[in-house]
Amino acid sequence: MERAYKKMTSHGSINVPVAMRRSLAIEPKDAMVVEEKDGKIIISPYNVRCQFCGTTDGVGSFYGKGICPDCARKAYEGLKGGRL
Repeated sequence: MERAYKKMTSHGSINVPVAMRRSLAIEPKDAMVVEEKDGKIIISPYNVRCQFCGTTDGVGSFYGKGICPDCARKAYEGLKGGRL
């Protein structure tokens, strides 16, 4: 898990570091879920994006990363055929 220390602005905003946004495939203006749990603030994408093609349609989670059925199928075929 990455960790970053950020100061909150006077308006209550916090910037998410670009490396984290890229790692989670978060795009500008994506909706986020902000929740409080056990005294911690948790921010997560409202719609998870596919790490490979960027779609939000039918995306599932695989080892904490978003992947759509088309990209999962392509990855499986690539691994099966030894092309990756």
